[in-house]
Amino acid sequence: MTAAPRLLLVAAAVAAPAGAAADPLDDFGFGGAAAAQAGARTATAAGAEAAHHNPAGVAIGEHPAAMVGWSYGAMQLDINGEDARLLDPHGASIGLAVPIDVGGGWKVGAGIALYLPDQFLARVQLIPATEPHYVLLDNDPHRVVVEPVAAIAYGDRFAIGAGASILADARSNEIVFDVGVVAGERVGEAQLDIELPMRLAPLVGVQGRPHDKVRIGATFRGELSLDLVLDILANVEIAGVVTGDALVSLRAANYFTPARATAGVAVDVTDALTVAGDVSWANWSRFDAGVADLKVLVALDITPPLVASDTPVAAFEDTVSARLGAEYRHRGARTHWAARGGWAYLPSPVPPQTGITSYADGDRMLVTAGAGITLADWAPILTRPIDIDLALQWQHVAHQLTQKDVAVYPGEAFSSGGDILHAGVTTTVRF
Repeated sequence: MTAAPRLLLVAAAVAAPAGAAADPLDDFGFGGAAAAQAGARTATAAGAEAAHHNPAGVAIGEHPAAMVGWSYGAMQLDINGEDARLLDPHGASIGLAVPIDVGGGWKVGAGIALYLPDQFLARVQLIPATEPHYVLLDNDPHRVVVEPVAAIAYGDRFAIGAGASILADARSNEIVFDVGVVAGERVGEAQLDIELPMRLAPLVGVQGRPHDKVRIGATFRGELSLDLVLDILANVEIAGVVTGDALVSLRAANYFTPARATAGVAVDVTDALTVAGDVSWANWSRFDAGVADLKVLVALDITPPLVASDTPVAAFEDTVSARLGAEYRHRGARTHWAARGGWAYLPSPVPPQTGITSYADGDRMLVTAGAGITLADWAPILTRPIDIDLALQWQHVAHQLTQKDVAVYPGEAFSSGGDILHAGVTTTVRF
């Protein structure tokens, strides 16, 4: 195979879209208590878990707190009745919140939320747009999450916080390949210079307590994605065969997290029972499904000189999702315990796949359960309370049959659906 066809083959592989969207902490929650309540914590998040669920809450609490946990998910999804072969996500969660009393009923606080997958720092998988695959679940559970935040609070009546979600882009300054034949021997050299500039998405949250038994909260999270910007120059010199240059220009987005606004309310039905709910709007219409924009300029005495990819329109749709959670608490002399449960409806932003693309997805129903214990008064063994929280989740991705426009793509129908099982445990210590 000559150098030019080889280059075009590589370019075609690179141009395949890398399905990736959202955030692993959005999918499964941050902290055992939040995950067990289906993530309905906008109005009640406090301490370390608040660094993700509502940054205002990191200023609420009597003592600095550190949370450490681990979780595992089993991806039991299928396409056309066969295993979709999605990798199971698993990794560690780390949270920190440091509230400081500055007097007059005011507190300031700082915190951070981290998720560290066991297998990857970031996973980019190249899948052709025409091949049925789970565009929202292929890669999004497999990336690092970093969210530093700060907040100020007045007693337990009002708090406001802000921070950022951090992700790195990938941009090339120089990627050059020199390919040729000298004295009958193939030779090649490469020069690589790639930058990883940081990208920030704002996180803003507020919490309030308008009544002793009612708490409210709201958050806004900005849009974030890992953008690939690669320009590759190949210099080909094969005397008597082909001579010239080829330029490959690639633009693509990965790990897209849509801008999202969430409002939440929590009601203390009794001193022991709290019920909470969240409603979120997500701006999925901004997502192009990760389809790469590829252009190849070839000056190798071959035709055609310019090859460009046909980038289909993703046409994703904005969504409104709902989450409900409940927590029942029992206070003992030295040890407290809590039972938790939750439910959520997470509609799919993927439009009907009647054209060339084959993005598999479906509306999701989430059911959660969990429990926690607090070693509250174990002096002198423990000087501060310790929480241990367990969460179990079942996500059902609705089964559906996707049928193409028979006039254009006859016989290209596919089915999809299945379940995701997820379990996690966290420990929170105060110091």
